[in-house]
Amino acid sequence: MIDEIKNLPLGKEQGGDGCPSRPRLRSESPLGQVAAATATWCAALCGSLGVFKNSCGRLGQPSLPSPWRSFAVFIFAAVTAIGQAGENKSTLHFKNGDWLRGALAGYDPAVGVTWRHADATAPLQFNTGQLTGITLDGTAVGQLAAGNLCEVQLVNGDHFRGNLAGATAEHFLFDTWHAGRMQLLRSAVRKIAPLPKGLKTIFQGPESDDGWTHGKINNEAIGESGNWRYHNGGFHAKAAASIARDLGLPDSSHISFDLEWSGAMHLAFALYTDTLQPISLSTKENEPDFSGFYSIQVNSYSVNLLPVKKHTPLTYLGQATVPSFRKKTKSRLEFFANKAQRLIAVAIDGKVIRKWFDAKGFTGEGTGIRIVHQGRGAVRVSNLRVEEWDGRFKGPPTHPIGAKDDLVKLINNDRMQGRVNGIEGGKLNVTTVEGGFPVPLDRVKQIEPATSKTAADMPLEHRMRAHFSDGSRLTFKLNRWATDGVEAQSPSFGNATFKSGSIIRLEFQPPKK
Repeated sequence: MIDEIKNLPLGKEQGGDGCPSRPRLRSESPLGQVAAATATWCAALCGSLGVFKNSCGRLGQPSLPSPWRSFAVFIFAAVTAIGQAGENKSTLHFKNGDWLRGALAGYDPAVGVTWRHADATAPLQFNTGQLTGITLDGTAVGQLAAGNLCEVQLVNGDHFRGNLAGATAEHFLFDTWHAGRMQLLRSAVRKIAPLPKGLKTIFQGPESDDGWTHGKINNEAIGESGNWRYHNGGFHAKAAASIARDLGLPDSSHISFDLEWSGAMHLAFALYTDTLQPISLSTKENEPDFSGFYSIQVNSYSVNLLPVKKHTPLTYLGQATVPSFRKKTKSRLEFFANKAQRLIAVAIDGKVIRKWFDAKGFTGEGTGIRIVHQGRGAVRVSNLRVEEWDGRFKGPPTHPIGAKDDLVKLINNDRMQGRVNGIEGGKLNVTTVEGGFPVPLDRVKQIEPATSKTAADMPLEHRMRAHFSDGSRLTFKLNRWATDGVEAQSPSFGNATFKSGSIIRLEFQPPKK
């Protein structure tokens, strides 16, 4: 297997970065493309979008069961869009599974989406009632000035990073790179986790596949080798495929990313590797020389850890079952590593599921990572962030929703319950029944404010969810989209104007979580 999987025939480390092959769409003249796009527009406005197949970018409805259909179509559309010239860098997704390439020219609640296509002489307009979302050609992540950087989670599952700038009776204040100063309703904030100062962010992206090495998989058991394809802030694969990069991993690291899949899931993540090509575990002694690495093997029901070294028998360190994988198609995964402690750990959706301690010493001898898709199902890896790690694990919030007081958890496991009044000089001002206390922010593990379950609720027909290039997610009512700014409002943060280039994906009428 390739870097991977116990219940598959042991072949390559099982890597392969693979994507669906480019679909064979019927070739049409530019005039025919414009006509098809116009027909699409009319059908969408009438609420009866038909099935189109043309080089303008529309695709017939797939025959996949829910909930995998929309994600599979997203991958199919994303891969087809690779390499398109001109303005066709974004994709409009329809409820019946169709899609259209082009560029978002604007949005207004009264008009809907205004869409531009290189072969259309005039912009097209679409009723949002027929849309599921838009994938966009976002820009690089902006930089924040030094400050009290925190990870913020809201009661509706939204999250972002920003500098904690203060607090009022009703709001927490944060400075962000994509919208400047934001006022978050206190009762809508589920958790505020201060980030240690001085820890380096090593990688954030991807923004392209530049700097990544695509590996070749030669293994009959997993089929023809493919490639991971980059599109809209993520890598997509369907066929067996491998992609790797030497990131200069430090001795203590934290790697996090979003993972989406349809069908079976079989992936292998090689950590602290010194080779950018996939390794066949069944014939590893015949592979070109390589140094030791860890293979984290993720499938539809479990996560396994396997140390891999030449001339050393393969022995798994243990397995963690993940029943929730069977019930969902997306998760946030985190890998933690510390050489001095001989530690590897995995967290899923904010909860640590397993810590492994390698009794034989830390196996990883390189500084790179490798992502290997075993060729089963379709997968997307996005919002990849690699950072230095201080050895501390964050935990999910435990303060009950509806509690009347704020809860402050300290890094020494002490707790303070009362009211967070603000921050001054790097110290959190906390009032408890015993009086007021200034608490250095670097001693705070996380703040869990008094919350209300309905604080972030908004009507379904107005609800949109934006995914940002730094991995943030926010739900709001979109009032206006233009190149000079995205105007939005939400019960969570009131009115805000976002940089249009900061958003890489929009979901229309998403579920609450």
